[in-house]
Amino acid sequence: MLAVATLVSAYVHAPMPAPRPAVSARLAASCMVAMATDVETPVIESSCGFDFVPLLTALQTGEFREADQLTRDGLITLAGPAAVQRGFVYWTEVRKLPEADMATMERIWRAYSGNKFGYCVQREAFNSKKVGRDFDKFFDRIGWKNAEGSLLRWLPEEKSDEFVYDVDKAVKGHLPLTSALRGTQLLVGLMEHPAWDREEFANP
Repeated sequence: MLAVATLVSAYVHAPMPAPRPAVSARLAASCMVAMATDVETPVIESSCGFDFVPLLTALQTGEFREADQLTRDGLITLAGPAAVQRGFVYWTEVRKLPEADMATMERIWRAYSGNKFGYCVQREAFNSKKVGRDFDKFFDRIGWKNAEGSLLRWLPEEKSDEFVYDVDKAVKGHLPLTSALRGTQLLVGLMEHPAWDREEFANP
């Protein structure tokens, strides 16, 4: 569990190559728009009127670092006023997160990452025979460790963030990130949320 103790946060994005000013920016934007239009918008449902538009837009445009932050913020909002006031979700609150909203969150993450990112994807890795619910092996499997075996660091400044937010470069299950600063119970709870018992999530 040494790795768990050193894991400060879980939120991801690799820096994009230095662009050649406007040309690269226009090409990148046009590619992301084209990619998004090729994906049918998943079913969006909420049992509490949660606004998924910001998260959906971030994922559609390939802004995975922003989407990761919006996901964390969304979980806090869905957990209720007490979570909003304290600024984080207790692991005991996870099972009470609305099933419809969690299902929507998973659908759009998977849809716009080509089934590469999502809590169900992480659950599959965590429960696999090679990992066997061992956190050290799990963090290695989903790319949360560096070549030396130390856990990556999440920092507010994008240039210092060690996680990978490029869907083509990140390994399967790398996102979304979950803080294990207060232990791994929150992460386990998210991977075992009742919403994942739905048939649509049977095969990540």
